[in-house]
Amino acid sequence: TLDASVPGRSSISKTPATHEFECPTLLFPQSIFGSTTKIAHIATSPTSCHSVAITTDGMAFGWGRNETGQLGLGYTSAVVPLPTQLSIPGEEGEITFVAAGVGKYHTILVGSNGIAYASGGNVCGQLGINNGGVKQIEKFRKCAVMGQVGGGGEDEDDVNVKIVQVTCGEEVSALLCSSGHLYTTGSSEHGLLGNGETGEYIITAGRLGYANCAKFTRRTIFVQSEADATAAAGGTTAVGGGVDSSGKVKCVPLEDGGQISLASISCGKNHFVAVEAATTSGTDVPRVFTWGSGDYGCLGHGIQADEYYPRLVGALRGPMFASNHPVDAVAGSNCSLVRTKHGHVYYVGKHRQVGEATMRFTLIDALANNSHNVVAIGAGSATVFCSTKAGVTVSWGAGSHGELGYGTGENKSSAKPKFVSVLDSCLVTAVACGMGHTLFLISNEDAEDAKALKKVPKVEKDDIAQFVEQIKGKKSDAGADEPAKKKQKSKKK
Repeated sequence: TLDASVPGRSSISKTPATHEFECPTLLFPQSIFGSTTKIAHIATSPTSCHSVAITTDGMAFGWGRNETGQLGLGYTSAVVPLPTQLSIPGEEGEITFVAAGVGKYHTILVGSNGIAYASGGNVCGQLGINNGGVKQIEKFRKCAVMGQVGGGGEDEDDVNVKIVQVTCGEEVSALLCSSGHLYTTGSSEHGLLGNGETGEYIITAGRLGYANCAKFTRRTIFVQSEADATAAAGGTTAVGGGVDSSGKVKCVPLEDGGQISLASISCGKNHFVAVEAATTSGTDVPRVFTWGSGDYGCLGHGIQADEYYPRLVGALRGPMFASNHPVDAVAGSNCSLVRTKHGHVYYVGKHRQVGEATMRFTLIDALANNSHNVVAIGAGSATVFCSTKAGVTVSWGAGSHGELGYGTGENKSSAKPKFVSVLDSCLVTAVACGMGHTLFLISNEDAEDAKALKKVPKVEKDDIAQFVEQIKGKKSDAGADEPAKKKQKSKKK
C-alpha cells in the first residue's frame, strides 16, 4: 500500500483501493520517473514504512511515512504519498547518491563523494551526527564518521574514508567504507554496536537505558567461539567446554579482526548479518558474521542469545563452502538469509508467527533441489523473497497488505515458497522488504526483459489523484508513534 500510515495500525480493505497493490506494480514509469530513467538502488527495511529509490544518474527519491522528518524534506507529515526528490540543503543538484538505508524513524543517504547524510529520529543517536541531544532533524545533515574530516577520532589507517554502503535497523545504523571497514552508531541494546557491551544502566524502577553512540565509530574486534577456534586448529573441545559458568558461549578475538573487509551488511530489527569480501587470490573462503539480538536463533549460532561483538558463524564454514562461498546476506525482523556463489540460500530464525524457529542456518532445499540459481533475496517483518536467474520469484510468510505479491483474491500468507506469478519471466535483480510493502528492481536491458515487463501492471499519478488529495488533507499524527515514546534515553559514550 502507498498509504504508509496503515501498516502496523490497521488492515487493508477487502476491496483494494487504487493505491493498494496486491501484486507487483510498476510505480509511475512515465509520470514521475520517466521512460528513460532507470533505478539503480532500492532501500527499505523490516521496521520501515518509508522507502528510497536511487536512479542510475544518482538522483534519490523518497516516499512513505514522514512523521519524524525521516525523508529529509524539511517538514513532518503523516505520509508522503508520491516519490519525491531528496537533496542536501545548500547543495541541491550538486551531490549525487549511490546508496541509502532506512530505519523505523530515520534515513541515511550515501553520496558519490563518500559522505553519509542523515535525517529523522535520533533518540538513540542513530543518525550519527555527533549530537545525542538532538532528538530529531527534518533535513539531511552530514554524518560524523571516525576518520573523515570533521568526524573526530581520526585513525591514521582510515583518514579520508569513503563510505559506500549503509544499512539501518530500528534505531541503529552501520556504514561500510571502500576498504570494507565497519562503522556503527545508535542503540547499544542487545550489543548492536558490536563494541562488546550494552552499557546498560537503570533510569528508574523498571526502566533501563543503554550507553548509546552518537557518531559512526569503527569496530575492529571480530570473534569466534572457543570451540570453533579449537576445531579450526585441528583440536577437539572437551565435554562441557566452550561455555562459562553462566552457560554463555566463550568467544575469542580473531587475530585478523583489524584487517577484515566486509562486502555485504544488512540489519533487521535488532540484529546484523555481514559477509566478508572475497580475497583477490580466492584462496580464503569469505566468512559470515552476526551480532545483536539472538531472538529465535536469528544469529545462526544454535542458541537464543545476544552477541555483543560480530561473531563468526561456524556453520557456514567447511569444505562444502570452499567452492560455493557466501556472497551476500539480508536480515529480516527476526531471521537471516545468506546467499552463496552458486545461488543457494541458507535461512535461520523465524519470520512467521506460527511454527518453530530454525535455530541453525539451513539450506532452502525447495529451491536448491530444483536447480534454482537465486540472484536476489529479501526479508521483511514477516516475509521472505527469493528471485532466480531464470526469472522466477517466490515468497512466503504473512503479508496482510498484499506484500507477498500473490494478487487480488489470493491468500495473504504461505508456509512454503510460492510463485509470484505476475513476475514470471521477469529478472529481479534486487528485493527490499519493508513493513506493509515490498520493492523489486527488475531488469529492462533487452527485448526479452521488455516483453516480460509488459505483463506487470502500472500505476501513474493520475490513477491515484484522489488518494493523494486525501493525504494532503490529513494532519500529521506523529504523536501516535513518536520515537520519543521509547523507554530509553541516550547516554553519550
